[in-house]
Amino acid sequence: MIPSYKGGFYKVLDYAAIFMDEQHRIALIKGDISKVFSSTSFSLASGTHLFQIDWSQVLDEPPSLSKGSHATRLRSGEWVLFLTIELPVSSPELAYMILVCRLDGEFRMEEDLQSSSLDEMPVKSDSMKKIMDIIHRISEVDSTVLLLGETGVGKTRLARYIHEVSSRSKQPFMVVNCGAIPDSLIESELFGYESGAFTGGRSKGKKGLIESADGGILFLDEIAELPYSIQSKLLEVLQEHTFRKVGGTKSMKVDIRIIAATNKDLQKMVQEKMFREDLYYRLHVVPLTIPPLRERKEEIIPLAELFVRKFNQKYGLRFALSSNAKDRLLANPWRGNIRELENTIERMVVTQSEEMSHREDGRPFEMGEQLPPLKEAKRQLEKELILRAYELYGTTYKAAEVLQVDQSTIAKKVKQYREEEGQQS
Repeated sequence: MIPSYKGGFYKVLDYAAIFMDEQHRIALIKGDISKVFSSTSFSLASGTHLFQIDWSQVLDEPPSLSKGSHATRLRSGEWVLFLTIELPVSSPELAYMILVCRLDGEFRMEEDLQSSSLDEMPVKSDSMKKIMDIIHRISEVDSTVLLLGETGVGKTRLARYIHEVSSRSKQPFMVVNCGAIPDSLIESELFGYESGAFTGGRSKGKKGLIESADGGILFLDEIAELPYSIQSKLLEVLQEHTFRKVGGTKSMKVDIRIIAATNKDLQKMVQEKMFREDLYYRLHVVPLTIPPLRERKEEIIPLAELFVRKFNQKYGLRFALSSNAKDRLLANPWRGNIRELENTIERMVVTQSEEMSHREDGRPFEMGEQLPPLKEAKRQLEKELILRAYELYGTTYKAAEVLQVDQSTIAKKVKQYREEEGQQS
């Protein structure tokens, strides 16, 4: 969501473009980055991984490939806007472009226009009301929360809401998708590293996300994907509130609250020696199981109408749901939960059609039925195949092996499909 500024317009002072490959390594830079970031000592080198850059030198928050737009402050106090664009597959050596714009400091962000995470999750069912009651009861304490539930039920939005109502709401909220970061990078991404820790690292070392979240909340999405070798280091954070950087010998104190989320059966993973038992019990302090959308049907129409308003505003349209369309929405099992509903509503709005583009009973299309565009059908099939493989085998590595593609491709696609348009996992 692009922030609103008083005056109604952006005034861009400087800008630059960062191009990256599929492995999220910088391939090309257009423009003067040091000028955009108001720092002559900050530079970006070709071949550097996005997660290995110490953005804390110049920014309050690092850029994110999962957000279409993201605004944060420079250390100088000015605003900088990131616009992330996924490039066409016709240029395989360039997968992403991040446009970085430094904005006129005279404009101020209108924080009152920023919507609450709860605004995008209407609470109508008794089961969700009970969950919200628990969240408010634990708002002033630092107990670890474990969010459980199927893909797309709204775990990330709920985590953001926990932050908004907590005593740490004015402090950082750092998000880590444990399934989207390669195993070789996740340790340094979480814990940071000291100078000289490994070849290719920054000469001054790097601050990790745990240290960046000090005073606030660290949200570990897809916690079941955290490598077993890293789980013991996270246990130290939970037990002792200390951590050590990669290559470091000194323990550092940190004051954070942890929220974790998964759609996996962690108890089963413990039994299969795929997840540490001691870490499981440290995370399982306040477990909240979010019911699937099919079990809270009273929220389907309010959510659908919210998404209609959202996409009407986004695309400048005036689509409205008929009574018949609402009946069909209520009859759908929504195996993809809120994410599937949102994608369906967006398709309805942009096509100005109440065709849902798939059968409510999940069966394939038959002759004589309304058919989706070929491009949309191929994308939907790819999405279902990749997510099904990921759900079935539990890791992006195994899913990639079965589908006979690179692990980086699966990790990228899983992240894209599970976090696109709202990050609702």
